[in-house]
Amino acid sequence: MSLNSLTVKKLLLAAGLLLVLGQGLWQLPALQDYLSPVDQGKSILQQARKECPRIKNDLRTLKARVDYLTWFQAHDGPDQKISADRLYAFPFSESIRSLVPGYFWQTNIRLAHKNRLRVERKLQYLQALLKNIDAEPPALPAKAAAVSGTMKQIQQFHQQYRQYNAQLIELTKQLTWLEDHGYKK
Repeated sequence: MSLNSLTVKKLLLAAGLLLVLGQGLWQLPALQDYLSPVDQGKSILQQARKECPRIKNDLRTLKARVDYLTWFQAHDGPDQKISADRLYAFPFSESIRSLVPGYFWQTNIRLAHKNRLRVERKLQYLQALLKNIDAEPPALPAKAAAVSGTMKQIQQFHQQYRQYNAQLIELTKQLTWLEDHGYKK
């Protein structure tokens, strides 16, 4: 190798490392907040807007699973018919319910806990987003109406978080009770 190609390789390596360092620094949240606080706030609000319907949907699924287990516990017996609505909502569970009720029960308890954990993780993520936006210094846009609209959105997200958290706590209590007092055959 000639001296010239070795020098070129060293310069390219240094330039590449500097480029990676620059990209890494650009991704730091503190630097993004400093350089463009309005964009970061909009991004956080957009993430919260996306996350709330997902949490609501997962809570609805968890409630349906808990209701299904409650119904099974109340109507346990050999004369249970397969329900078309429940077959549509829970195809696998409904098809094995009459054949192996113990496995059915354990599977649905496990699926309900899996859904509960998913909701907990999403609520923790939403809480972190809200803490991040609360800690962010208010930007100074041209209009005060934009600030009040943003503050209303943040308050709505806080209210939804509290509501979703309360629903999760109630469903967790019901699920724990069902797990402790559930199917025993």
